Amino acid sequence: MKIIKKINNNVAIGLDGHGREAIVFGKGIGFEKMPYELKDLSKIDRTYYDIDERYLGMLNEIDEKIFSLVARMCDIANHRMKENLNPNLVFILADHISFAVTRYQKGMNVTLPYSYELEYEYPEITKIAKWFIKNINEKLKVHLDKGEVTSVTMHFINAMEGSSKQTYTKTTDKTSRIIHNVTKIIEDYFKIILDKRSFNYFRFKNHLKYFVQRKERNEEFKDSNLDLYESMKENYPETYACVSKIEDYLFEEFKEKCTHEELLYLMIHVNRLYTKEDCNRKGITPEK
Repeated sequence: MKIIKKINNNVAIGLDGHGREAIVFGKGIGFEKMPYELKDLSKIDRTYYDIDERYLGMLNEIDEKIFSLVARMCDIANHRMKENLNPNLVFILADHISFAVTRYQKGMNVTLPYSYELEYEYPEITKIAKWFIKNINEKLKVHLDKGEVTSVTMHFINAMEGSSKQTYTKTTDKTSRIIHNVTKIIEDYFKIILDKRSFNYFRFKNHLKYFVQRKERNEEFKDSNLDLYESMKENYPETYACVSKIEDYLFEEFKEKCTHEELLYLMIHVNRLYTKEDCNRKGITPEK
């Protein structure tokens, strides 16, 4: 295999014997001067094909221990499920788990709603998601709450390439409209143009998609984090002001006010998007 581009010391982009591009994982695989011919294929731990290039920058943000754990569990889950799963799933889940673990470690716990309706519709996938979160909690010494089971279930459903997810994605048009309008609110408020091709925006769009899907299912976030919500308001007044405009818009869409927990969720993700986009424009490395 020819290794053509370094991502980090242990991850690189390579070309296999058929000229197909792959993300290649292996200790020290990105250390050599590029390009070079990797003759000892035993050094390769994993290869991923057909991966969206937006995920490549993410690999330098996520702890290798988390990525490796998520990758092994995705292999097992993929074997258990009868559907073909999008190859990008492991990167999406690794990013989601990494951020959830970081929030937990910083005491920024957002109580995500658990969907019994989703469990009823997708009992086998929910069972896999429960196993997934149980392993994350045990291996990483954290305590992600039950709502994360629903989040992982949603990720699996959205990664399914078969027809069995059609019912779940029936509100795609409304979700797309809301994402477009919320994006415009953020851009107008901060007077920026978000890079719609960037991973930061793609990540934000996914979180907003799941937020809308929960609202559609009337699964409200529990209003149990008032202190953290007030702290975010005080420490990030610009983010709060922007989210207040988003709240007004969402009231028009759903005819109900957001809970403090929902606003906290939006503040965390809007602040994360704006901070990373702002750092990218200034050419500096954002704080994780």
